[in-house]
Amino acid sequence: MFKYLLLFIWMAAILTGCGPNDTPRGVTMEFVGSVIEDDSLAIEQLLDLDLMVQRRMLVIPPTDSTQTHAYFRDTIMRNLTGDGGTRALWMDMRLVVGDEKVDGDTAYVELTSMDQDTGYIQYLTVHLYKGAGGWRVYQFL
Repeated sequence: MFKYLLLFIWMAAILTGCGPNDTPRGVTMEFVGSVIEDDSLAIEQLLDLDLMVQRRMLVIPPTDSTQTHAYFRDTIMRNLTGDGGTRALWMDMRLVVGDEKVDGDTAYVELTSMDQDTGYIQYLTVHLYKGAGGWRVYQFL
């Protein structure tokens, strides 16, 4: 009887989302997978696109009025989907999601990419925050 109770609790935890995707590292893995699979709906659920755009617009000179919020939203999504540059690059790379560092409601996850032909290695940091719906990506540098 006790074994069945433990099995039931374990299955309930898996089905209700108390798994690895509730961690910053898990969300980062899911985000990278969504980009590679060209799953725009999952990308939009995992990425806080508006916050990412706001942060990008802070570094744009105010005299450049062509760089609107809508322009950046479209540009970022085009880069992450279809034949976009980020998606194409990630598809050609060996990606390793590394350690996570959690500081309250903010987290940073290491993402290492290695070109399989040249051996060129690039290190990125994925920035996430924890909101009401769980962890969300808001920047990757």
